Amino acid sequence: MLIQEVKIESVRSINTCHWSIPRDKAKGWHVVIGDNGSGKTTFLRSIALALIGKLDAGGLRQSWSDWLTRGAKEGKIALRVSRNRDTDLVAASDSNSLGDPPQFGLKFARTERSESQVGLEQLASDIDPHRHVWYGGQGWFCASYGPFRRFAGNDPRDEKLYHSMPRLARHLSLFDERIALTESLEWLKNLKFAKLEGRSDHNLFDNLVRFVNDSDFLPANVRLHDVSSRGVTFRDANDVDVDVMELSDGYRSILSMTFELVRQMSLSFEADALFDPQNGGTVTPEGVVLIDEVDAHLHPSWQRTVGRWFCKHFPNVQFIVSSHSPLVCQSASEGSIFVLPRSGSRGEGRMLEGDEFHRLVYGNILDAYGTEAFGSETAATRSEPSRKLHSRLAELNNKEIMKGLSTEERTEQVKLRAILPSAASSMG
Repeated sequence: MLIQEVKIESVRSINTCHWSIPRDKAKGWHVVIGDNGSGKTTFLRSIALALIGKLDAGGLRQSWSDWLTRGAKEGKIALRVSRNRDTDLVAASDSNSLGDPPQFGLKFARTERSESQVGLEQLASDIDPHRHVWYGGQGWFCASYGPFRRFAGNDPRDEKLYHSMPRLARHLSLFDERIALTESLEWLKNLKFAKLEGRSDHNLFDNLVRFVNDSDFLPANVRLHDVSSRGVTFRDANDVDVDVMELSDGYRSILSMTFELVRQMSLSFEADALFDPQNGGTVTPEGVVLIDEVDAHLHPSWQRTVGRWFCKHFPNVQFIVSSHSPLVCQSASEGSIFVLPRSGSRGEGRMLEGDEFHRLVYGNILDAYGTEAFGSETAATRSEPSRKLHSRLAELNNKEIMKGLSTEERTEQVKLRAILPSAASSMG
């Protein structure tokens, strides 16, 4: 399954939003950017909610009145997806006839009892989504991850949902920052035990270790060293063993999400179908993965490469991510960049195209901040103190030409040119 179209109306801060991508360009790295308060998280949560469906959505314990835009009578989330006929199973009666499902989704509507009460309802569709995306059969893979990605910290009540509502569990951390990705470490230990016991799924552990220890996954030559009942240990470039819980936030953010993603895929697809037998560093299943603030806790060098890494090793996945970082956009050469309108405006959002898209993907960070995509305030890349220094340097340069400089002014000019090398080169 891949998403081809998203329509959102009157959901929280989003008045109207239309996101679409051709089917042949759906896989890859799709970035959603916008100011704080523009609705990036709402955009991702809306997609996740429509993929979860009405029945499982009750497990999120949300107040739907908080979802409906103030003053609106009704809000809508509609999706159009493409089906992979080889892996996305449908209800038996539709198995031979269903190609790509028709548009489906959810709506928020005020109840007849009270205008202050809002209910969640299923949008009318030619084919009930409970027969395909919400069916619960093999395939139709989707998962979501919030900005607080970590291994520990779950409420025991939330951990029960991983077993009682597994489809919902794939999306929990996007809706609640208290949710940790705790299941993946226990799963990793169980895979190790399966290998030691010679069970049929033991190859999955070896494939996963090779996958993690691929040379371009973790920076600074960090490697997965040992998995035992005592814990999961990594070895750094200095040959020092470090418990996974002691790794930096950046490492834990990426590791917890990657382990959990592979774990969730192992529940939806056969273990032998997870990794490419010709290339153990490639995870083959198709699906949709939503990541909020993918740049959180990541060093700038990692922000630049994280998208390319995910697309290389999960080539059949459609990643839809939100970010504040122009570096994250540089992985969108195989994907798209969508800009949400500023909070409080009546805009609908837009796909970046042409030169504006190319400047974000192929330009440097100043090229990116020089566009309107990150807001007019950001486009002015210099701070107020910096602008004052530039103004003073220009004043001294002009005086040098017209009248000449005193010794003190010459010293000041040399110092400013050292501080502002780009200005010095552009001025002369």
